[in-house]
Amino acid sequence: MKTPAKVLLDTNVWIDAFDGNRKDRCAVANQLISACVTSNVELLYAAVSVKDVYYVLNASQKHAARQANEQGVLNDNDTRAIEEYAHACTRSMEEVATVVGMDASDLWLAHKLRRIHPDLEDDLVLAAAERAQADYLVTSDDALIRHATVAALRPKDLLALLEAKP
Repeated sequence: MKTPAKVLLDTNVWIDAFDGNRKDRCAVANQLISACVTSNVELLYAAVSVKDVYYVLNASQKHAARQANEQGVLNDNDTRAIEEYAHACTRSMEEVATVVGMDASDLWLAHKLRRIHPDLEDDLVLAAAERAQADYLVTSDDALIRHATVAALRPKDLLALLEAKP
């Protein structure tokens, strides 16, 4: 395996990095991001991932806060704080990684990829990886790894690869 120059992180890896409720996955995702930054590996993310990262983190954090609250409700301050956290996470993505844009050709490709992988969101991520000519797509999605049209690894596997290189 070659040392990557460009790596596109799937939406689930970004969510894992920011969602402390997934402790073991959170640690690996953050170690991977740090290793990529330290190794001068260009981190990428699909433009379509931003809205999903925001939405999932917002929902996950609100759910966790409701579970921790005896009444199971959130006040306005808690709601605003959680929404701000989700926004801050998307801004953090911008600070350490480059967004891969999308146009009609990516949507066309995603529709074509449906023949091998029936998940439109994943197919848009694949289109972004192809557009960016990423060396690897990093994902925790087993089906996406099996059906990827670019080299795909799990976060722990890319981390091991980066740690093994001098």
